[in-house]
Amino acid sequence: MKICIVLSTRPEIIKLAPLIKILKNNNNKFFLINTNQHYINLMSKVFFDLFKIPKPKYNIKASTKTHGMFFSKAINEIEKVLYKEKPNYLIVQGDTNTALAGCLAGTMYNRKFIKNNHKISIVHIESGLRSFDEMMPEEINRKLIDNLSDILFPPTYIDVKNIKNEKLSHKKIYKVGNTISDILKMNLSKIKKNPILKKLNLKKKEYFLTTIHRPESVDNIKNLTVLLNSFEKIGEYYKKKFIFSVHPRTQKILKKLNKKNSKYINFLKPLEYLDFMKLMLDSKMIFTDSGGIQEEASIIGVPCITLRNSTERQITLTKKINIITGYNQRKILNATKKFYNKKMKKYKLFGNGDVSKKIYMKLISNFKKQ
Repeated sequence: MKICIVLSTRPEIIKLAPLIKILKNNNNKFFLINTNQHYINLMSKVFFDLFKIPKPKYNIKASTKTHGMFFSKAINEIEKVLYKEKPNYLIVQGDTNTALAGCLAGTMYNRKFIKNNHKISIVHIESGLRSFDEMMPEEINRKLIDNLSDILFPPTYIDVKNIKNEKLSHKKIYKVGNTISDILKMNLSKIKKNPILKKLNLKKKEYFLTTIHRPESVDNIKNLTVLLNSFEKIGEYYKKKFIFSVHPRTQKILKKLNKKNSKYINFLKPLEYLDFMKLMLDSKMIFTDSGGIQEEASIIGVPCITLRNSTERQITLTKKINIITGYNQRKILNATKKFYNKKMKKYKLFGNGDVSKKIYMKLISNFKKQ
């Protein structure tokens, strides 16, 4: 069994780390392809180092200036690697352009598998997520990847339902949870001991945490202004600071607007994973437009307010541990008030920390049947 893993972005690296660890420990043949979609050190390389992920065998320097340039280079180069390596599995994670590029390259290769008698099984980890908002580029990516993949690993029963509603029942579908539960279980003791609160002079549950990075949140100045004004109002009312971990994309916009630290907003550079998770764990509430943070918040039992108009983590809404407010100040203030004194329990909606093992065992089982 030979496995190719295509990755690049922060969430891909983090969520694939526990599966890569299992492959290493079991001496399986595998290699990594990095598209360099996230070429900034703080957004990618530091996570390879933190989780002791082996250096990618192939580094594709695909330009991110335009989507066309990225996909053209990435698909072409990944396909060349597949012809050379001939893996049994090609694994992609989530809904990034990197995941779609890997999936498309595998599909191109498989068009000719009758000639070379070697079909690659395309595996999609974290499949079935749907926001039902096609204004989100990730929504298109998710649908295409699920349609083109052979084996789907959705996290929850809602994601399974989404897949079946799209007439994809003929795929091999295994509900396994989300590997982020593995990461949190593996690193919880380190997270609890992390000294970031002391460094920032913060007290447990005496601050709010936020991070925003999506184009509709930060490129739209009107929306960004609503969010910043909301943070100021909430901070003043509850006498608590917002600790704002600033994504590089967001930093560019804030610099243009000449936004600096204020009485109730403290802007920080992108944080290392354990630092950020410690801040999440001990925050009063999380305000975010990130999909992954919605999962992490439910696992560690911290209220989450999603600053978007839709979410693909639908189960967090069903369980009422997440509120969507969009870019409406009144809704943001009301959601804060609703969650402020509510004690959240820790949910195991996304697994018990053994998701990567389940995925690994299914891959072995399927390989033996081939």
